[in-house]
Amino acid sequence: MPDRLEQIARQYAGHPAVIGPEGSVSFDEWWGRAGSVAAGLERAGVRPGGRVAVLLPNGIEHAAVLLGCLRLGAAACPVDMRLPAQGVAGALRQLGPAALVTGGSESAPGYGGIPHVAVADLMKAAAGWAGSEPAHEDERPATVVFTSGSSGEPKPAVLTLGSHWANAAASNANIPVRPGDCWLLSLPFHHVSGQGTLFRCMLGGGAVGVPTPGQDLAEAIRHCGATHVSLVATQLGRLLASDAGRSALQGLKAVLLGGSAIPEPLIREAVACRVPIHTTYGLTETASQVTTTEPGAGLDTLLTSGRPLTRGTVRIADDGEILVRGDTLFAGYLRNGRIEPPVLHGGWFATGDLGSMDEAGRLGVSGRRDSRFVSGGENIQPEEIERHLCAVSGVIEAVVVPVADDEYGARPAAFIRTERPVSGEALAARLAERLPRFKIPVRFLPWPEEAGARMKVDRRRLAGMLREKP
Repeated sequence: MPDRLEQIARQYAGHPAVIGPEGSVSFDEWWGRAGSVAAGLERAGVRPGGRVAVLLPNGIEHAAVLLGCLRLGAAACPVDMRLPAQGVAGALRQLGPAALVTGGSESAPGYGGIPHVAVADLMKAAAGWAGSEPAHEDERPATVVFTSGSSGEPKPAVLTLGSHWANAAASNANIPVRPGDCWLLSLPFHHVSGQGTLFRCMLGGGAVGVPTPGQDLAEAIRHCGATHVSLVATQLGRLLASDAGRSALQGLKAVLLGGSAIPEPLIREAVACRVPIHTTYGLTETASQVTTTEPGAGLDTLLTSGRPLTRGTVRIADDGEILVRGDTLFAGYLRNGRIEPPVLHGGWFATGDLGSMDEAGRLGVSGRRDSRFVSGGENIQPEEIERHLCAVSGVIEAVVVPVADDEYGARPAAFIRTERPVSGEALAARLAERLPRFKIPVRFLPWPEEAGARMKVDRRRLAGMLREKP
């Protein structure tokens, strides 16, 4: 029996698989390009079960490399191109890849003797690959994704083909993707959300829409004919701030919001603008979504993270930690070239997130266990303060971190991104109406440009920046 990837290529053969600046590529054309990639990687010494690091921008070529790795039976390991050379070298040491695919030999230094393969050379390989394509068992490693590292060092999580398919199937049952649909690749392939877009489209026969580098999101939605899009809070806020952005959002079938908590005012504004949003909760270790709101959900539901996409896969521990299980769960973390299976508690994986389930079975996420700190004997959950800050008019985004204090041990400080100037005194006064004094930040700092519109902000890095400030 042909494996699932080949079945998909045949089933949707004439339909667009990827739509990019250069035009569209059909499923059968994409399958052929993936064969070229598999042939080129095989010549470079990559074997089934090996790992291939990918240092490329989002695009049709990157998508072909990912599918080529799957055809060969190798695990694709996209690396964040924003990392400095030292950061890339560190990631490669953790991955231990058999080869590194780049835009060209001039685009990457030596990196410890790892064989470089230029993507252009892969595309020139014979399309009629005659290699022995392995059976794509569900347990076969498919991708390696670094966790966000919002409160610790990023870890390479190994996701199997089965976990990706299970997540895509559960997602598509809630937010359908069909031939003729296009899900905009608004988040990078080195994030699990970007990979989730790829697998959802493959399974449903939709196209992955690739924006032109630097292209405005509203323009990209129109240019690709997007019907679906995944956004983080910053991206949604920027789109809602313009007539063109609101119009683009209103024409979509679905807007999946994730990455971190979405500020309540932003959700209310999106609902008022009739944007078809879905709030969600997910993590790298489950190949993306765990819970998501259903189409047409009301405001009360959208202010939660929705219900589990698969029944019986989420529960709350006695201490409030969110536990997950199911077919989407990852194979383990990559350490010293080996996959270390996840630590499970009676079959459940502890996420490190805190939350609760309401009577309707909807998940509410209150924050990270490891972001909590103690100030003068009082527990402080930064996400609680952040939610109140984001409710202040003019505040777009906020991150609260501890700053050392001789008397209390630590006090909260806040980085704020605003659409117009807002004084620290005004912010403190508004918070005083809702929070006890010990939860009011002692310092308010401007949002660092380097934080950008990332999926999750690196709290440890911001706390380190704070220690460096006078």
